[in-house]
Amino acid sequence: MSSIGLYIIIIMISYLLGSIPSAYLLGRIYGIDIRRTGSGNVGTMNTRATLGWKPAGLVLLLDLAKGMLAVYLAGIAGIDLMLAGSMAVLGHVCPLWLKFKGGKGLATGAGALIAGAYPLSVVVFLLFTLISYPFLKQIDLSNILSTIATLMVSIILYGWDSFLILLGLIIILKHLIVLKADLP
Repeated sequence: MSSIGLYIIIIMISYLLGSIPSAYLLGRIYGIDIRRTGSGNVGTMNTRATLGWKPAGLVLLLDLAKGMLAVYLAGIAGIDLMLAGSMAVLGHVCPLWLKFKGGKGLATGAGALIAGAYPLSVVVFLLFTLISYPFLKQIDLSNILSTIATLMVSIILYGWDSFLILLGLIIILKHLIVLKADLP
């Protein structure tokens, strides 16, 4: 198989892995369409608000696993790890199965970063969020700023990676869309 063919297969698998709507599927098990409750977001925080901490913990683990698995498969195939991570995040944010209306990509992105040997990036994101949120009182804005800080620190620590930048830009764009929708 040509290397282009392998790239296409990894991109497709990564996107499809990312697009598995963990929160939606778990909500259906509980008899709830999570898109119609709470914030309507298909992710960990809306699962926590709607179903509680235990289901939210499971969604978090499943979403982390999507990003990790995509990166592991890319590593086995010898493909750029963050290309696969970016496609998993894109799948989570724009899932084929939910008419391209998914979550915000943070847990899937964190899974990709952990599996891609960027663990300090996840720590930077968490610390920056813990510091910025109390001042901003707006989680989406805090997540945007935390993602920007994470990208800057990642470039300093690990060097330039176009696909890592793409992963961050997908998350930032989704958060900007959510912020715009929340404006009066």
